[in-house]
Amino acid sequence: MKVFIKYVLKSMTEKKGRFLLLLIAIAMSTGLVVTSTGLIDIILDSLLKPVVASYEKQDLVIEPNDKGLSFFTCNEVSTAGIEPESILKEIILNGTITDNIDTDDETSRTVTIRARDTSKIPLEQLTDGNLDTFNGSSCIISERIAKERNLSLGGTITIVIAGVSKELTITAISAPDGAFYNDTPNSFSMFLPYEYLANELGVKGQYNFITAKALDGGIDQAIESFNSANKDFNATELFDMDQVKEQFSSFSSILYVMLLIVVAMSSIIIYSTFKLIITERLTTIGTFLSQGATTGKVKFILRLESFFYGVIGALLGNGLGILALYVITRSISPLKKYGIYEAVTIKPNYMIAGTIFAILLSLLSSYLPVRKISKLQVKDVILNDVRVSMHIGYKKFIVGCCLLGASLLLYFFGGDLTINLSPILMIVSLIGTILAYPKVIDLLSILLSKLCRGKNKSLFFATNNLRTSKILLSNITLIVISILSILAITSAAKSATDVVVDAYEELNSDIEIYNISTIRENDEQSVTDKLTEQLIDLGVKAEDINYVDYEYATVYLSDDEENQMSIPLQGIDLDTYRAYNGYLELDSKAYKEGLEQFRTDSKGIIMTTALLKGTNKKIGDTVLVECNGVKEKLTIDAIINAKLFNGGIVSFVSHETMRNLFNVPSSNQITFVTDSDIDTFVPKLKPIIRSIGATFITKEEMRKQNIEQNQMMMNALSIFSYLAIVIAALGIINNVSISFLQRKTEFAVLSSVGMENSLRRRVLLIESVACVTWGMVIAILYSLFGMSLVGKIMSLVGFPLEISLSFGSLPTIYLVSLCIVLLATLPVIFKSKKLSIIQELKYE
Repeated sequence: MKVFIKYVLKSMTEKKGRFLLLLIAIAMSTGLVVTSTGLIDIILDSLLKPVVASYEKQDLVIEPNDKGLSFFTCNEVSTAGIEPESILKEIILNGTITDNIDTDDETSRTVTIRARDTSKIPLEQLTDGNLDTFNGSSCIISERIAKERNLSLGGTITIVIAGVSKELTITAISAPDGAFYNDTPNSFSMFLPYEYLANELGVKGQYNFITAKALDGGIDQAIESFNSANKDFNATELFDMDQVKEQFSSFSSILYVMLLIVVAMSSIIIYSTFKLIITERLTTIGTFLSQGATTGKVKFILRLESFFYGVIGALLGNGLGILALYVITRSISPLKKYGIYEAVTIKPNYMIAGTIFAILLSLLSSYLPVRKISKLQVKDVILNDVRVSMHIGYKKFIVGCCLLGASLLLYFFGGDLTINLSPILMIVSLIGTILAYPKVIDLLSILLSKLCRGKNKSLFFATNNLRTSKILLSNITLIVISILSILAITSAAKSATDVVVDAYEELNSDIEIYNISTIRENDEQSVTDKLTEQLIDLGVKAEDINYVDYEYATVYLSDDEENQMSIPLQGIDLDTYRAYNGYLELDSKAYKEGLEQFRTDSKGIIMTTALLKGTNKKIGDTVLVECNGVKEKLTIDAIINAKLFNGGIVSFVSHETMRNLFNVPSSNQITFVTDSDIDTFVPKLKPIIRSIGATFITKEEMRKQNIEQNQMMMNALSIFSYLAIVIAALGIINNVSISFLQRKTEFAVLSSVGMENSLRRRVLLIESVACVTWGMVIAILYSLFGMSLVGKIMSLVGFPLEISLSFGSLPTIYLVSLCIVLLATLPVIFKSKKLSIIQELKYE
């Protein structure tokens, strides 16, 4: 065994270029597996760890069973399952900080106001000041915010709380830890005395947020114990990790689809490389066989070599994957500006998955070339006289056409099943295309070679070689896959941009105002009512204002309440919202009957096709909705296709339903159009918005942000396209080398009868150009169908988008692909100069 291993290791490193080629292909794929496996965990950790830290590592949130209460008392409660001293009672509100209010600069910033008893302020974190004067209109901020906003102990800061401006005195400054860990200049926390804020809101002795830590038995055990011991209160986990993961599942699915493309290309490279290894070692293999070695023993040696490639590739790939996870973690850490990076937890299963993948990829991809050794004749192997079949039959062509035809039939006549089967249809149709195109090229090349015969020698040889060389056809396959991956990304990016632009054109709104406080200072007039009066004073027409009650709700999609989802629930007036949101096409005849029912139904709800996907819910059924702490059964009056609006996950009820059932006092979001010029209107609007602590954005700014967000996702996915190009280039270098080795005798015969070196070089170059051209043509023809499947896949993973081929990108993609393939051909052209006619023809 030691002899075999020594021989294998020596054989592996004999050809340094090929050794690196295989390792790069395996390592890249393995690195992507490790990265994809750990990426979602990394994103979740980077997003959730700062949030968990800001809630001081509490585990549970405690709420009253009477869900209709915004504020509640919590005096008599059993501490079963929780640490008694960990119970933290607070009033938590969102406010805004307002500086330089008389300037034209927009300086409103979000502030999380946390009012608690002095005994619950962590004294060990205070770096300046004390709690002696922490009473009345005072506050505590972090030293990070004090530095960023040039604030100091004893200074004042103006905060808009529940729509009213309050001036607070800074009595202490804390280290940026615990509740202040997540502070940034644009979003930060502050402590206020409980007595002060409770008196301001008229809720003395009441709270709206209570947390605690679980005992050592674990969170689930703590919840069960606490809930069993308390009739009036209910404990739940502070963060539902499963629900957060579900939000990222669509992005994760897209990553794995792109990973499949890279893995497929790596497999082709490994397959082709082992064909090259076997071709180069025919004499050695013949010697082994002549000395009594069995084909099984020879195959074992080659598979052992494949295994070692997998092991070494796994080591490199795991390293690349871990490095990538470290880079991603540092780049997405929320507080990297302050030199704070989230810790990277590399789980053993990442590397185990990567190692198993690398070894299996190498063994499976080399299986067919190694298996074919059994078909070789010993005499031919010894004489290095193994002929490569030039015949391209109809069998694969027929199978390919059947697969492609079946995919087309299911696509056009599969109905709703098409979306669910879209990934399978994509794979099957692509395999069908790859099986069918060689015969098409064969037939067309016969025609072209006949046309070129006697007119242009280089074109004649190139077209004829392309028809008969399976390795060159393998090059076309690599080119097709890489071009398709690039086209999928560029087409999706362009389609997403076009959809966003068109969607915003259909929104009848110039400005959207949100984060409007619904906690009233008095019962006479809400903040929204005051804002409406001021907008009318600025010239906005009352009929041009659309009011929205925007709340997050939990919808239970099954009777056992197991299948639940957190969604935005919007309270609307049907007529004004229909006039505002033309994108949803609420004036469609298909929705007319349902929407008329919704207009008069006090317990009606409009739901979306994406939300109800996979359920048996239909119009007329009831669904349980929990909003603002209240559970109510609502009747589904209409089901609409929301397309890309909020990812299709949204529901609508009437203002009356929000007020009467879910205790939402007033609208917290409005949109409107104005006849005034936006550039002159916005400066007049800013002071009004700042004074009530709300936020606004223009339609143009919304459109820009949405396009940028889509572009960021497409840029992330484009990494796979770049890797596909690199892997394709490596594979093409390998395949061109194999093709030349297989045709050395043929070139030697032609050279012996007068073929010049320059003609041979031209033939090799024309072959490369032809490969790219055919690859481009096949990719474009397939894309006319394939891009529609990509759109179906996007819908399946929660991003409904109709994707059309980006024709504008085709010239660039063709030229880049051509340059890469021509560069890959250059090493073979240099090798061809050393072709020995005598050596190649000595057995002929």
